Amino acid sequence: MVIRLICLHNAKVIWLTIAIVGSIFAHCVFLNSEAKRYTIKREQTVQRLYRVEPDGIKTNGNLVSVIGRGEDQKRYLLSFQVTSRSELASFTDVQQPVWIRVEGKLSPLNPATNQNQFDAQRYYRYLRVYNCVRGTGELTSRSQPHGLEYLHCWRAQLSYRFSNLPAPINLFCKRLLLGISDQELGETIQNAQALGIIHLFCLSGLHVTVICQLMRRGLSLINLTREVINVVTITTLPLFWIIGGASGSLTRAILMTGVALLGEIIGSKIFDSWSWSLIIHLCFLPAVLLSLGGQLSYLLSFTLCKINWKTTWQQAVVLNVVSIPLLLNATYQVHLLTVILNYCMIPFFSKVILPLTIIAGSLGHCLPQVIAVVNRSLQEYQALISWLAKLPGLFVFGKLPNWLALGMIILTLLACDQWSWKKRLWRGLICVYLAAFCWIHFPLSGEVTFFDIGQGDSILLRTPFNRQVMLIDTGGRLQFPAPAWKKYHSNGDDAQRISVNYLKSKGINHLDAVLLSHSDADHIGYLQTICQQLKVKAVFVPSGMEKMTKFTKRIPNKIQIVPVTNQTDLSALQLQVLHPFSRGQGRNEDSMVLYGQFGGKTFIFSGDLDQAGELAVIKKYPQLTANVVKLGHHGSKTSSAIQYLNHLQPELAVISAGRQNRYGHPNQETIRKLKQQQIPFWSTQNRGMIQYQYYPNTGHFVTTLKGDEFNWMQ
Repeated sequence: MVIRLICLHNAKVIWLTIAIVGSIFAHCVFLNSEAKRYTIKREQTVQRLYRVEPDGIKTNGNLVSVIGRGEDQKRYLLSFQVTSRSELASFTDVQQPVWIRVEGKLSPLNPATNQNQFDAQRYYRYLRVYNCVRGTGELTSRSQPHGLEYLHCWRAQLSYRFSNLPAPINLFCKRLLLGISDQELGETIQNAQALGIIHLFCLSGLHVTVICQLMRRGLSLINLTREVINVVTITTLPLFWIIGGASGSLTRAILMTGVALLGEIIGSKIFDSWSWSLIIHLCFLPAVLLSLGGQLSYLLSFTLCKINWKTTWQQAVVLNVVSIPLLLNATYQVHLLTVILNYCMIPFFSKVILPLTIIAGSLGHCLPQVIAVVNRSLQEYQALISWLAKLPGLFVFGKLPNWLALGMIILTLLACDQWSWKKRLWRGLICVYLAAFCWIHFPLSGEVTFFDIGQGDSILLRTPFNRQVMLIDTGGRLQFPAPAWKKYHSNGDDAQRISVNYLKSKGINHLDAVLLSHSDADHIGYLQTICQQLKVKAVFVPSGMEKMTKFTKRIPNKIQIVPVTNQTDLSALQLQVLHPFSRGQGRNEDSMVLYGQFGGKTFIFSGDLDQAGELAVIKKYPQLTANVVKLGHHGSKTSSAIQYLNHLQPELAVISAGRQNRYGHPNQETIRKLKQQQIPFWSTQNRGMIQYQYYPNTGHFVTTLKGDEFNWMQ
């Protein structure tokens, strides 16, 4: 099967393929060199004009984001705030290219700072965007479109037209017909992703097929010949490509459809639509196969084209089995109902939901009765997806390494093809899955991990074989009052994107204990997310905090709450409570201080304990020392007393603080103390996630960043 793909029937095509692959490699090298050349080295204050397409403007609260082209013809990611409701309204109805003046900070795009975190820098580099501008912005003037910009204007006009329809029709029309995602549809998208049917909500081959069928049937009604219909269809596809948002899966579907129609028009059989669409796609977007959407789109379409099916049920099973390694590599989990749901949902979606959406988007303004019927149908469909997502069946497997995922995909394809020894391949594939599961869920090593979660604390303690998994603090953000129109709406917080995401990548869906140092929002703010996303056995808090409303409202009633003092025995968790000594109010001075030994090193986790509390701890425990100390209060001068540091004599101090935070953490006085005592220190600000990976009596430190990635901030 693979040989049939590579040998494209004649030597000329093979040489052409080699030439294209060479040009793609050269293009990738060029893009890397361009990124190094255009990425700025120091943050700058700028006030510049940028030209933007009307269909690329996204608003969320009073925040506007868009990719714009500067006067230097380079592309920039613009993220700015507007100061009034009227200014915000001026961006929501833009229907032609505009010039926007942004005043703020020009800086490089930030890399991912935690393991397995979404890497926005890499994503935007594929779009040839290397720098961003953050600040305030205003729309200065409108510009006359030219060339293909007219299609972007039509897309913006359609989006504005759909926005005037009632919800959820407006959301479905923008998502399924224009490829525009809206925060209000976020819950439905999250549920669809968990169920493994997210591809239904992404413009892809299914949508192209349905739209082409509707168009061809309409053209046949006016007695056009098949040849004319093919020509009309092939010339219309590029228009739909731009209006649909030009996503990777949409591009693949349109290219395959166009190549197949072209082969039919000229009567040639040498056109392998899958192969040629991949070659063409790679020519103008070499990184398409580096994204999950591109990988799934080409893998599933390859499976559809190259494997013979006996029944539609077999097709549904094989398509899902083939995609599992990719999903485990990218999302770390699968739903056990995915096969059944795809088998039932795909025909229902293509024959009911998508046609209803097209009808509503086309005739909704003229026929309010149609709107009412379609609206009710889509509401019921959303309710069905929500109900299905709550059913048990979501299985957290963990992250497959890239090389293993690729090998498992090849094994699956070979096992699905007509091979005489396919039964052995299936047995071997099952053994590989079992071995990978055991390797991920019962690791030989443990870890102490300091997440880079911004201006807050969140620390993971995991022992070998995952015998115990604990989290010290959850991180969080202070919420300041704001008018409704200014509020930013998000489908997830940093805990979901960072700590929960990392835990699931390790195959972990539970926590034996969550230990909260005190009640400040930057330590307990994401507790609700942790309890919703993971199974939490017990929450430990400093005595007195268990009755506080701002704590109890974040935690479900079914989870056990355990108040602790230094008299509480936590030896079952391999930890010792050093502080508090008595009942308190959950303030900084009441912080829970924990001591533990992992991999031959001793650790102290200080919460936000102040200097007076630190002196009380070393007075209470005169023999106390530690190899690694997590400095209190994010390196503030109110913590890290010189006597405390002298007494502990740590080999390494760890500071958890947000970049360019409003408090100036870590304080220069604290840095001076550490240097004076010759204590090495690492901060999540420049090291990202800091991790101590250990075995029973030995271990080593690993950081996500080298330490110089954020030098531009200085």
